[in-house]
Amino acid sequence: MNKKTNGEIMNDDSTMGATTHWSQVAQRHYEPDGRGELTTAIVYAIAEAEGVSPSEVTSPPLYDIVDVPAIEGAFFGPNVAEESRQGVGSVEFQYTEYLVKVRSDGWVQVYEPTEANLS
Repeated sequence: MNKKTNGEIMNDDSTMGATTHWSQVAQRHYEPDGRGELTTAIVYAIAEAEGVSPSEVTSPPLYDIVDVPAIEGAFFGPNVAEESRQGVGSVEFQYTEYLVKVRSDGWVQVYEPTEANLS
């Protein structure tokens, strides 16, 4: 279960008995009617978070981690009417040490794990 507090995401992982705090480190906006693909937006956001060129985001291959065409079809496909959306949905997945969130409003956000604030 994920909770958002003060710009951070907390992930309660009951299987490991720990809480992970995530801090946003990059984001990119995907325009479904634009000239790029969702895969490209995700790779560029991950590259920004890692501080590398997008061509260096190769291992593991993104398609081994998540079905990007399925996300694109569900959120931005031809059968999704803009006026029928009642809010913002999202899909989250982990890519290496990063948590990647793809939102139905086009934002791709990348989070990295942070130390828990023990104050």
